Amino acid sequence: MSYLALYRKYRPVDFDDFAGQTEITDSLRYQVKTSSFGHSYLFNGIRGTGKTSMAKVFSKAINCLDPQAGNPCNKCSACVAFNNNAQMDVIEIDAASNNGVDDIRDLRENSHFVPASSKYKVYIIDEVQMLSQAAFNALLKTLEEPSKQVVFILATTELHKIPETILSRCQRYTFRRIDQQAMIERMEYVAKSEGVDYELSALRILSDHAGGAVRDALSMMDKTLSLARGRLTEEAVRTSLGLLGRERTDQLLRAVFSGRIDDAMGEIDQILREGKEIGKVLEECLDFLRALLMTKLIPNRQRLDQVVSFEILSFSDHYREIEAPLIQQTIDLLDETLRKLRFASLPRLSLEMALIKAAQLGHGLEQVEVKKVVEKRKIEVVSEEPPAPEVIKPQDIPMLWERTLRQIREAGHQHLFFLLSEGKIEGLEGDQLRLKFEPGGDYYVKNIQSPEHQKALKPILSKVFGPSARLIPEAEKLPEPKEEAISDLDMLKAFVGDTSKLNIK
Repeated sequence: MSYLALYRKYRPVDFDDFAGQTEITDSLRYQVKTSSFGHSYLFNGIRGTGKTSMAKVFSKAINCLDPQAGNPCNKCSACVAFNNNAQMDVIEIDAASNNGVDDIRDLRENSHFVPASSKYKVYIIDEVQMLSQAAFNALLKTLEEPSKQVVFILATTELHKIPETILSRCQRYTFRRIDQQAMIERMEYVAKSEGVDYELSALRILSDHAGGAVRDALSMMDKTLSLARGRLTEEAVRTSLGLLGRERTDQLLRAVFSGRIDDAMGEIDQILREGKEIGKVLEECLDFLRALLMTKLIPNRQRLDQVVSFEILSFSDHYREIEAPLIQQTIDLLDETLRKLRFASLPRLSLEMALIKAAQLGHGLEQVEVKKVVEKRKIEVVSEEPPAPEVIKPQDIPMLWERTLRQIREAGHQHLFFLLSEGKIEGLEGDQLRLKFEPGGDYYVKNIQSPEHQKALKPILSKVFGPSARLIPEAEKLPEPKEEAISDLDMLKAFVGDTSKLNIK
C-alpha cells in the first residue's frame, strides 16, 4: 500500500476531531441534531484551517443514518461509503479548473435529480472565488431556487472576491488561525498515534512556522520525520525547515545592535555558506525583532506569551536596555529590504547593506555594558572632547554640530540622534542654533522638543556650543498656491472671445 501523508491520514472524521474551531463545530452539530440546516453555506479562511474537511464531515453528518448528538456515527452504510470514497451523492468540485459557465450549468441541471442512495445530495465547491462572473451568475440562479434535497457548501480563501449576491444567500462561517496550544495538542496526538518519539520544543517550532494552519504543520512534521528517520527533534526540525536557529539570530542581531559590523558580516557569510536563503534570514530577523518589540510594549506576561514565541522570550534579557524606537527603526529597514529583495540584482549586497545601516542606527548593547561598568565601579569618566570655544566662527559650526551628534550617539540616545540627523544646520544667531527640516518635518520638530529629548540634548549642547546655547528646530512650511490676478480685459476675453473689434476706452 502506498504511503499516505499525515495530513490526509489524520483528516477529521467527525466534529470532535477539529482543532480550534469550536464555535463552528458547535453550530453545525446543533443544526444536524435538530435537522435545521440550510441549503447553502460559505466557509472562508486561510489555507489549511479545515474548510474542506469541515464541509466533508458536515456532508457525512447530514446523510448519516444514525447521528450521535450531531456527529456522524461512522458505522452506518452511508458513513462507511463516504469514508471509502464510494458516496455518489457528495460531489466535490474544484472551481480553479472548472470555473466556466458551462460547468455551473451542468451542475444546475444535475442538481435537479434526486440523490442516488443518500438523504441529501451535497455539492462542495472548493476555491469558489475562481469562478468567472458568468459562472457566478449561473450559480446564483441555482442558489435562489434550490431543490429540497440539495445542499451547497462553498469554500474560499478570498472572501472579498465573492459577489454580494452570493454572500447574501449563504450561511457564512469564518475559520480562524489555529492557536499554538491547540496545534501542539493535535501534533502530539498524531505523534503518539504514529509511535514517534518527539521533543515538545520541536512541536513548538513547527507550530510557530505553520502560520495557524494545521495542514501545514502536519506537512512539515511529515518532512521532518522522513529526514530524521522517525524521530522528531528540535535539531531535525530546524534542519528540515532551513532555519537559522534562535541562537544564530540572536548572535547576528547582537552584533548589529552593538555596531560590530565585522562580526555581523562574518556571521552572514557563514550563514550563506551553509545554504540558507537570504529571504529566510531576513524573515527570521524580523520575527525575532517583532518579539523583542512586543516585550517592550506589552508588560503583561500572560498576554505576551500569546503573541510571542516562547523561544525568543529567553533571549529578551540580552536586549533589556535597547529602546523600542531603535528596534522599530531596524524593523522598518529590514522589512523594506525584504520587500525589495525580489527585484534586487545582488540580493546578498542588499542584505549586507541593510545590516550595516541598522548597525549605524546605534550600538546600544556596547553602551549599556559601559554604563553598567561605570555605575558599578563609580568611575567618573572625563571627556576627551575639547571645551566649547569662546567665539564660534561660522565655518566651525558644521564641525561642532558633528561633534554634538557624535556625543549624543555615544551617550546611547539613538532615537534623538536619528531625529537630529534628518535636519540641516542653518547657522547660529546669538545663542540660538537653528536646525531646519524639509516641508512636512513637523514630526521631527515635535519629538525633538519633547522633555525627554531636551533633557538629553541640553548638557551636550552646552558642552559643545556653550552654556547658553539653545537648539531651535524648525520645519519649512509647504508653499501656498498663488492666485494670479486676472485683469478686466482677460476676463472679458474669456466671455466674448476676440476683443480686437471692440471699442474699449
